[in-house]
Amino acid sequence: MADVPNDVPNDETRDAEHNAQDQHHDLGDKLGVDFGADEEVQSAGLITGRSASVRFARGQDSGVVTNQSRMDAANQSLADALRITYGFLQLGMVVLLVLFVFSGFQKINEGERGIAVFLGKPTRANLEPGAHLTWPYPIGELIRIGGGAVEVPISRIFMPNRPGTTSDDALLEVPLDQFGNMGRLNPSRDGSLITSDLNIAHTQWTANYHRSNHMRYIENILPEQEPAIIVAAVRRGVVQVIAETSIDDLLKKSAESIAARVRVIAQQTLDELESGITIDRIVLVRKTPPLFLLNQFASVQSAAQNAGKAREDALLERDQMLNEVAGRAASVLISMIEAYERHIELGEDEQASALLAQIDLVLAGQETNYQGQSTLALVSGEVSEILNTAKSYATTRVSESIADLEQFNAKQAQFEANPMLMVARDWSLAMGEFLDKDFVSTIYLPESVQAELLISSDPDVEAERLRQKRRKEAVDAMLQRREDFTRNVYKSDRGIHVEDAE
Repeated sequence: MADVPNDVPNDETRDAEHNAQDQHHDLGDKLGVDFGADEEVQSAGLITGRSASVRFARGQDSGVVTNQSRMDAANQSLADALRITYGFLQLGMVVLLVLFVFSGFQKINEGERGIAVFLGKPTRANLEPGAHLTWPYPIGELIRIGGGAVEVPISRIFMPNRPGTTSDDALLEVPLDQFGNMGRLNPSRDGSLITSDLNIAHTQWTANYHRSNHMRYIENILPEQEPAIIVAAVRRGVVQVIAETSIDDLLKKSAESIAARVRVIAQQTLDELESGITIDRIVLVRKTPPLFLLNQFASVQSAAQNAGKAREDALLERDQMLNEVAGRAASVLISMIEAYERHIELGEDEQASALLAQIDLVLAGQETNYQGQSTLALVSGEVSEILNTAKSYATTRVSESIADLEQFNAKQAQFEANPMLMVARDWSLAMGEFLDKDFVSTIYLPESVQAELLISSDPDVEAERLRQKRRKEAVDAMLQRREDFTRNVYKSDRGIHVEDAE
């Protein structure tokens, strides 16, 4: 009988090993753990060692749903929800940040200037009209300041009290006999002036000014107090000038000379305040002696007073018209145009061309220096409107020309591709447009019928067409007359006239 090798298990050994495996499997089933033996050893039917693998099964594999698996699903859902919410929060923060940044875009209107402020400190001044990006509020701010001329009437302070409520502008036209008591003055309600010869006088004024230094203006002047400051400065000048003038000089002298002295004193007051305001003109609208002596003074002064009033009205109207047409650049443009005409009349073509280029820069709102004065952004009013209209018209004409060129090129390509088709189509369109005219009558005849027609125009159609033609001619003539009148308003006999010596 041969010897059995030691490494070959006998029947008892195999039974012991199978029993151990069964115990392991029972323990794994209870714990939910699979203890698997090595596949090669199991296939050979031999177990030579404890080589095994461990696999943990959860959920459906083990047939048991644990609390841990439920918590994992809930935590995952909560994490997803938080992640989505955080994404929306980030997006909202970005949108709010963008809106906050773009809230700094602000617009400056025509006739205004702007000052950009950062943390209460001005950073940019004299910003031109248009959209500008500044720091959003409250970090920064864009302060708008009117750049045009402003008129302030001073019609109550130095006149007797007038019962009722009347605006300051309307009070300039109120007759003198409607002011207060004609016999005596009450200092508590009536205004007056004392002249150098201790007489009483009454005056009414208007002041025209503009904001020349925007930085000083915004630093030192509150907008709601601006009219009161102007009135106080002019009032100070009026009291001082009239106190140095006799009643006769006040009534006889030119109102312009008195107003010029008042303007100097008022401007000094504003300069001392560093207001950034420049008074352009002060007008003495009306001056009168005491009202109870009005008839006595009027008998001597009526003619001169009427002439002076008419002159002042004309100057006011001129200033208003020039301001509407060209703004504060009116006086500069008038001076430049007069100089240009002198160069033309004297044959100085080079000087005239150079001055004409400067005039173009002023009209375009660009900066140029004329007689030591900067003309940057002085022009406004109808001049700007006319220039903008001209630019728009030029742009429209260019666009129409480009469209015509593109249409021509398209038709040329169509003609080269199929000439007969293009000609037939254009002829059909032209014929249809012709037949749609109101003066075209269409008559249909049956085929293969020869007929001789004597056709005359429809009298109603002809009468209506004639009325339309005459109406158009009348409108064109009226527009032409208006245009000629507008052009002739500002024409005058100017230039150098040379008379032939006899």
